[in-house]
Amino acid sequence: MAYEGLFIRDYVGETPDGAKGTSWTQSPDICVSGPTPLPDPQVLVNREQYDKGSPSMNDQTPLQSNFVYVRGLNTTDNPLTATIYLYYVDTSIVLWPQNWKMDTITHINEPGIPVNAAQVIADPQGLAATISPFSWIPPRDNNHYCLAAWVKDGADQLVPPDLYSIGTVNDMANFILTHPNIGWKNTTEVDATQPTIENYASIMGAEYGGLLNVGVQCQNLPTDGEIEFYVPGPDAENTIIFPRTPIATPNYAPTVQVRWPPSYNSSITFKYYKGKTDPPDGANIIPIVGTMGTGFDFIKTAQRMAPNRLADVTWFSSPAQLKNPNQYGGIPIQKLFIVGSVPFELIK
Repeated sequence: MAYEGLFIRDYVGETPDGAKGTSWTQSPDICVSGPTPLPDPQVLVNREQYDKGSPSMNDQTPLQSNFVYVRGLNTTDNPLTATIYLYYVDTSIVLWPQNWKMDTITHINEPGIPVNAAQVIADPQGLAATISPFSWIPPRDNNHYCLAAWVKDGADQLVPPDLYSIGTVNDMANFILTHPNIGWKNTTEVDATQPTIENYASIMGAEYGGLLNVGVQCQNLPTDGEIEFYVPGPDAENTIIFPRTPIATPNYAPTVQVRWPPSYNSSITFKYYKGKTDPPDGANIIPIVGTMGTGFDFIKTAQRMAPNRLADVTWFSSPAQLKNPNQYGGIPIQKLFIVGSVPFELIK
């Protein structure tokens, strides 16, 4: 069933009925123009620009007031009043809601509307945007943040969302499945012209620990390139050392399953070695964390409710299998539900 309400896309081309895609933290409907406002904010509700994902901006200037715009599409056949709540969070692959913050976000509001919220009115099947933008001060220098926009409509829309604590990866997956009214912006741009691209992303572990699958998803990368990544673990059995390996397909996605103790934090460092073929502008290298849920029914539910968050991954059951893949009967392709990702978009 298609989402009904003010729809915020996860990526350009997504539709309310759940079109498939590979990156879901690249919302084109959250626009950060930095310390300078958009010259003409009406561009946000221009349908041609909306379809292109324009304007595409994530200009975060720390310790200054930044202008943030959010837009959405009314998927109903009636006029709609909705409230958009904006949050920021330290960039990590998994964006646990208990870590979201609003302390440096404000909006010029009428009385009764929360300080980090903005109300918009959309015509039937029409676009609406915060033409009057949010003001946000990124509080630390040399730090990249993710933004999350949460839409509420109906009688209780002025009651702020409950940012409750989520303790396991599977619970985070269920949170994502049951909250299609949230848009995420967690993208980092990198220079695509370099022969070797190296970067890293933080991984904030689950409060209760448990199994998780960590890896790198390639998106539209030439197959004459190579990839490697490293994830320090709490012990040798749960430390990932993925060696320099040819990119088997343009969307190659190797992942390794590990078990971490409660509240264990780590990071993933990756290297991309360019071959003779330059990656296309806008290709992505995406560190990911995912789960297969607790049974076959979970994947079936995800295919129905959020197919865009499922990825076909080359799945290693443990770091040990990296060393002896044939001992484990080969390397299968599995459906993985992505609970967190940080796209590194290659820009020329």
